Amino acid sequence: MPPETQVGNNTFGCLVNGQVFKPKGGGIRSNRDCYYQQIYIGSNGFVFHVAGADLSNTTTVYDVNINCDSVKIIENQLYILKNTSKGNSVGAYFKLSNGVLNEYVTTNYCLGELVIKKFDEVNHIAAGTFWFNAVNSSKDTIRVTNGRFDMKYTQ
Repeated sequence: MPPETQVGNNTFGCLVNGQVFKPKGGGIRSNRDCYYQQIYIGSNGFVFHVAGADLSNTTTVYDVNINCDSVKIIENQLYILKNTSKGNSVGAYFKLSNGVLNEYVTTNYCLGELVIKKFDEVNHIAAGTFWFNAVNSSKDTIRVTNGRFDMKYTQ
């Protein structure tokens, strides 16, 4: 696991069902991503996204990501990860294997938390911690715990 830092080291990691998950592989596609962009008009029209992917296998891709839609990011605020509707935040785990997508997402009943511990709008640094429980269409669940990131974000 990467250390918990707040300086823009471009690190991302968590445990997925108790197993260490860190971004790996890549090439043309980056194995980590972070942005904070104003998509909609108004002060709450921002979308925050942070993700890490394991691209080291040619047939299977794993991805852990968090999206906050129409939410103004404030340092040291707790965001509940629950669903994909506007004004909410969601945690997700994706496994794409041989063209078949298995998507686990947080819901109003299967939740998580995100805390942005540092949000530097001058130097474009977002650092924080997260955890979530997510469910797929077959009602299988996955636990993402001990999540942390320290990313330079784009706008």
